[in-house]
Amino acid sequence: MPAWVKKVVQYILFLGIGLALLYLTFKNVNPIDLWDNLKAVSVEGLIVIVAIGFLAIIFRGLRWVQMLQSLGYEVHSVRAIAAVALSYLVNLVTPRVGEVARCTALNRTDKVPIDKLVGTVVLERVVDTLLFLVVVLNTVIISSDELSDFIVQSGAQLPQPSATTLVLAGILLGGVILLVYFTRNIWMHCSLAQKIVGFATGMVEGLRSLRTVNNKPLFWFYSIGIWTCYVATIAVGFTIVSGLESIGPEQAFFVSVAAGMGYVIPVPGGIGAYHYLVSKALVVLGLTPFISTSFATLIHSSQSLMFVVTGALGFVFLYFAGRK
Repeated sequence: MPAWVKKVVQYILFLGIGLALLYLTFKNVNPIDLWDNLKAVSVEGLIVIVAIGFLAIIFRGLRWVQMLQSLGYEVHSVRAIAAVALSYLVNLVTPRVGEVARCTALNRTDKVPIDKLVGTVVLERVVDTLLFLVVVLNTVIISSDELSDFIVQSGAQLPQPSATTLVLAGILLGGVILLVYFTRNIWMHCSLAQKIVGFATGMVEGLRSLRTVNNKPLFWFYSIGIWTCYVATIAVGFTIVSGLESIGPEQAFFVSVAAGMGYVIPVPGGIGAYHYLVSKALVVLGLTPFISTSFATLIHSSQSLMFVVTGALGFVFLYFAGRK
């Protein structure tokens, strides 16, 4: 099967999954009531949410500039931020292609080699993955009961193994690890195994490249600031949607994990997956499906609209910057 056919099939498949999840989320929601609830949202609060989301884009652009400066390339901050904004717009349509788009854009405007740009994006991915795991860990500590309920609500069944089962599972896992290790010369020829090893190797190399980053405290300030913005978007959203008065800001980590999972699934723009998982998370916290769906719709729509506007402006800015 040609590579382009495979990509088209994958795109249609994940788009279908997203639309199916969107249907499951909205099938019992009255669209008129939903619209009336969204119209009651404070405009000032909505502006704050959009501003926080854009601040995350600014942090990401400035962090990218810092990484490129560590490699000896001077990049204009505004062009880097515009390229990041463009990547979010592209990802709304075609997941994972946004990173390619922003590298191509900055190569055109600032003449930074593509391989250097891609290397910094790999490092970003590693750091962002680690910080997402920190958010998940924090959620496990703060909201372990809600997290287990959320997994069940999402359609999974949590096993309740006995002590004997756990011991046998540990022995089996150890045996599998030994088998994998001693047969590595055989299974390493498998394409799937090569992809897994390549991903793990990329993570390790990305962490090692952190040593070359100048001003590491500033780098971590930007990185933590990005995720702080993501969580803050959820927390502020709690205060402007009617019916969420019982939800405290500490639950923003829990809902942020669900939101992050919605964007991890390679569905265009997170559509469907984001709505389904965030609404399920809020149902676990005791909210009605209607209020939960209203919240998920508001946050996703406002952020998507911001991605469209800032991404389009970024594209225009980079187009004219590249012509100079």
